[in-house]
Amino acid sequence: MECIKAYTDSLKDMKWDDFNFDIIEINTLPSIKYLDSYNNSFKFRDALLKAVEDFSKKKLLKLLVITPDEVTTSKFYGLAFLKSKEIVTVEIKNTPLLSAWFNIVDDQKKEAKKVPSRIYSFGRNLFSSQPVSTIKHINFDKETGAFLNKFIPNQFITEKLAKEKADYIAPFIQLNPKSDFEDVKLSFEKLIIQKELKVIPPKNNDAIYAEFEQEAGFPFPIILKEFLMLHNGVENHAIMSAEKIFKEWKDWQTIYKDWTQEELFDTYSINQGQALPMYVTPYWLPFFDLRNGNFLALDFAPNTKGVSGQVIRFGANQEIGSQEAVSLNEFIKNLINDN
Repeated sequence: MECIKAYTDSLKDMKWDDFNFDIIEINTLPSIKYLDSYNNSFKFRDALLKAVEDFSKKKLLKLLVITPDEVTTSKFYGLAFLKSKEIVTVEIKNTPLLSAWFNIVDDQKKEAKKVPSRIYSFGRNLFSSQPVSTIKHINFDKETGAFLNKFIPNQFITEKLAKEKADYIAPFIQLNPKSDFEDVKLSFEKLIIQKELKVIPPKNNDAIYAEFEQEAGFPFPIILKEFLMLHNGVENHAIMSAEKIFKEWKDWQTIYKDWTQEELFDTYSINQGQALPMYVTPYWLPFFDLRNGNFLALDFAPNTKGVSGQVIRFGANQEIGSQEAVSLNEFIKNLINDN
């Protein structure tokens, strides 16, 4: 198919004439039964996704649909990003049924007879739209490649994104903070006695540490290994076992790998320069479960005013990490005094 192109770095330089738009017709849209049904938008989206997948015979990551403005064009265009790292470009035949569905799905269309062209972004878990005019200084019908490049899925540029994040964080990495194991041990034992907690006996975690190093690319930190020599979690308490630490770390790394550095970065929140202004990094190892997707972690890539091994708070309810204590020992002492 001439309308399917492999993604390359030169995409941004391609013009309208470099693309072919085969005409496809959407035959899977049912008749409209309920005008105000919440499911109408998703039925519309799913029908378009299926039609483009059937046409390309390949799985989609994301589909852009450029709608008519009814002044300069009455055509619908589909721009699909395939899992095979290819791009397919089609013209979607403007049938009466398609137009009828679009009229009830597009909120602006409901309010006015003529509206500007919009970009719909569709995926299995994606449904959003924006005016074409928000893509400043790039014309879809001229700089088509540059237009497409604005919407490239992260899966297309994983190596580039990984390098960008690695280059940013490299100057901050400090894997071997100073720590006095005996002080930590004494504080932990005092915490257990004073709070009448029950320690789950420690066990050999070498297999977990080896798997962590293979996935992370750096060794499991010594300070955390030493702490896990004292326990394998505490019953009915937020202190986590080695298994739980590794599981939660892996879950958060899925986010880190999928997001761009820009998406992870936050310049609006304030953390006094102690932790990096990011949503998550591979160098935050959660060890204390605050529930509801929030954790305390040992930080091995502190910001310029922080220290390696500091305890930081991060998670679902935080835009960026924030310091809770300068060390594990200080944190445990704070727990002893916390009612």
